[in-house]
Amino acid sequence: MSKYLKGNIVKHQSGEIRGQVVTVFAQGNFPASYHVQWDDGTWSLHAEKELEWANSDRHVENDFSPRAR
Repeated sequence: MSKYLKGNIVKHQSGEIRGQVVTVFAQGNFPASYHVQWDDGTWSLHAEKELEWANSDRHVENDFSPRAR
């Protein structure tokens, strides 16, 4: 089972950027990967070990508005 669900707000392990999980890629017993839209407008794919919770709510749907560049 994946640690984060679609819509969760996460931060990169560097702690410098937050984003919303857009897609979860989970296959059996292998660690999940996540497609994340970052608050600077960029998108990237990350392994579960590269992400951390960004808020205490742990699940926020449709409450993410990327900042304008």
